Order: sequence, then C-alpha cells, then structure tokens
Amino acid sequence: MSNDDVLAAQIKSSIITKIKTQEYLPGELLPSERDFATMYSVSRYLIHDIFDELISQHYLIRVHGKGTFVRKPEQNRVALGVLNESKNASFTSLVRNFGIEISNKCLGTGIIKNRKYFADKLGLSEEDEIYGIHRIRLGNKEPLAIEFTYVPIHFFSDIDNYNFEHISLYDYMKSKNHLPVKFNETMMMVEAGEKLQKHLHLPSATSIVNYIEFIGYDENGNLVEYTESYSRPDKLEVRFVTNDI
Repeated sequence: MSNDDVLAAQIKSSIITKIKTQEYLPGELLPSERDFATMYSVSRYLIHDIFDELISQHYLIRVHGKGTFVRKPEQNRVALGVLNESKNASFTSLVRNFGIEISNKCLGTGIIKNRKYFADKLGLSEEDEIYGIHRIRLGNKEPLAIEFTYVPIHFFSDIDNYNFEHISLYDYMKSKNHLPVKFNETMMMVEAGEKLQKHLHLPSATSIVNYIEFIGYDENGNLVEYTESYSRPDKLEVRFVTNDI
C-alpha cells in the first residue's frame, strides 16, 4: 500500500468518525477540498478522490456551485405525528401527508438580550443571552409554517456558526447533549396579520392559522427551547393525544 493510500484511508476514517459522532452534522457544508488539502498537507486531487468515495458510500453529497455537504438521512415519506408532552415536537411531526420534501428558508438569526418575555419563557434573567432563529418551513417548496425559535446561549455557545437552512436544529441540539425530549404545548387558532399572510402565501380569504407554542426540556430537565409556530390549517393537521387515565 502506497503512502497516499495510507493517508487517504486515515483521512476518510477521520471524516466518517466526525460524521458518526456528529462533529459534522447532517446537511452541514464541509470545508472545501482545498481547505482539507491544506489541513492534512496532501494534494487536492487526493481529497477529491476521498470525497468521491464518501459520496458513493452515501456519507456526503456534492451540490454544484455550493460545495460538499454531509448527506441527510433519506426521508422520502413524512408521517403525521401526534403531540403530547413526551413526543418530539419537530416540524415534520406536524405534517399530514406523505411524500413531502421538507426544506427551510431562514428569515433571520441572532442574539437577543434584555427581552423579558423570552427570558421568562426560558426561565432566564433579562441579562442572559438568547439565540433566536426565525424560519419558514416549506413542503415541496410551498410555505407551510413559520417558526420563531429561541434557545439559551449558555447551552449552545457556537450556534451562530451553523446554517439552519441546511442543518436540523434538533440534530445540532442533540450533538450538544441538550435535545428536547419532553414538551409543554399550547395550541389555538389565531388571526393572521399581514406579515404572516405574506410569508405563508395565504389566500386573501384565509385569515386564521394554527398557533402552537412549544416549551422543550432535555433529559436532565433543563429548559432548552421556546418556539412559536404558525401553520396553515389547510395544509397541516395537528392532533393532540392524552395518556390513558
């Protein structure tokens, strides 16, 4: 085995390990081939061959003009989930139909301070930093919902380094050992304002949307998420269940 073969095997193993341990998250854009070549002091051609192998083995996916990404798990069919305090509250659990391709459009992200409303929701003081993520959730490229999510910075100090149009927020939270596993939820029907109508492409005759408030706790009972979700009732069906008494 040549020296290049040994190096290639080591680099490939390192990348696979980082994917499996979620140092590289599903949907994350990897450094360029040139950056990898510099990082490992090898030729760019060697890195290109390694990427080709990892693509053929379904670890990576190459997108023309954008770069190479960690491949997301195949998810051709999305089933409806029912909501209760012990169910995952991810967006896909609200989707009624099968065969929907889920994607995200990020409206904005950033650090929030001195906002008593959000601090109270997360059990924080006004001085504590909160990170906000505002996203439109799309099904087959059609707006289905808009979500405003807030998380405490002290659990997710590097969150600003990630692009949540491509990366699952819950995959990221899981990689930090703070995945929400228990939820308090409130649902009601509310009137949609002009901004919601615009973002959700609501028909002029439609003025009512589903509003769901999620408060999520990790397995240690830490409050790690507050989300306000507004969804189109003509596109999404939401059901709640209660435990047997």
